Amino acid sequence: MTLATLVGQIIGLINTIIPVLMGAALVLFFVGVIRYVYQSGDAHGHTEGKELFMWGLIALFILASVWGILAVMRQALNL
Repeated sequence: MTLATLVGQIIGLINTIIPVLMGAALVLFFVGVIRYVYQSGDAHGHTEGKELFMWGLIALFILASVWGILAVMRQALNL
């Protein structure tokens, strides 16, 4: 087994996990938006909703970035 095949297998594994994590982050984002809207009268609930959808947005950004970096690596290494 060469290093290129090992890296290719690891990238393939991560590429199958990332869509599941993106789905979870998307659900977290929408739960945060729903809490933000429905608990707009409650200051504590409003803040919790805002934090949830911000963390969901950050997670989506990070996962999309990792997915893009892996695609570049796969292209550069001809995997």
